[in-house]
Amino acid sequence: MKTLTIPGLATPASRIALGTAAFGSLVPQAASFDMLDAFTEAGGTLIDTAHVYADWLGGEKNLSEKTIGAWLKRRGGSDGLIIATKGGHPDLATPLIPRLSPAEIVADIDASLARLAVERIDLYFLHRDDPSRPVEEIMAVLNSQVRAGKIAAIGCSNWQVPRIRAAQAHARAAGLTPFAASEAFWSLATANPGTFAADHALIDDTALAFHRAEGLPLLAYTSQARGYFSKAAEAGADALKPELKAAFDNPVNRARLAKAEAIARHHGVSVAAVTLAALTSGSTLGIPIIGPLNMAHLLASLGAADLQLDQHDLTQLFGTA
Repeated sequence: MKTLTIPGLATPASRIALGTAAFGSLVPQAASFDMLDAFTEAGGTLIDTAHVYADWLGGEKNLSEKTIGAWLKRRGGSDGLIIATKGGHPDLATPLIPRLSPAEIVADIDASLARLAVERIDLYFLHRDDPSRPVEEIMAVLNSQVRAGKIAAIGCSNWQVPRIRAAQAHARAAGLTPFAASEAFWSLATANPGTFAADHALIDDTALAFHRAEGLPLLAYTSQARGYFSKAAEAGADALKPELKAAFDNPVNRARLAKAEAIARHHGVSVAAVTLAALTSGSTLGIPIIGPLNMAHLLASLGAADLQLDQHDLTQLFGTA
């Protein structure tokens, strides 16, 4: 599987990350273990989870992290893997109230360490930003946790480019560890207005250029646009479920669908493979996060692990050089 290096981490990151938002809840523990085994056996090293994953379903909290912790215990540890988790998310009952005070950041890190049953988190993201807090304060807290040995590398999830730029500049000027990666919505698809809440970061051309210039790896969630391209290729865009059409069906995406289908035929691969390879090919530092709900979904996505599109393919897909 293709890899790239994330600053501060010795283990190379697989260019496809396994998203585990449904593990332990919608995906039972046994099936979750099977997919974790299959992913790592295929060369996958980067596993993505979060403090709040699946909490919106009700019932037991923090099931994704707990499931990964149980799997790591069975496996005998996390050697050769990158376990990435996220904290600092607002309480789901009060989503507009930020939770990025120093005490809240530290408490979330400690709780994730306990659930994952690891001594150190490889890559720790702040799940949301709080623009009312100075980046100087936030970076100081995160760096205190690096020095304490609780986390190896730090990242930001759903941060806007000006805030990332300010945080990176401050960290370097102050001799602190900067962000090693960021996480945001990015896929071949252009999302329709209203698809994501205002506190989600969507990657546009400006943001992508910033990540490239910064050399900042970009973990892409909803990297397959909830299956828009694959499902439209199989049944036709007009047959998509209303909620999927509302989120992603538009002239830009229909044109990209046609191009993805042609490229898939040319390479003898699936449309799903093309949509993922679009984020890992060329001059990008993209790492698409997949969120399989069963083994078939996982194996279909892993078929893109080594697909490399050339610049002509990318130009056709994105419409830019």
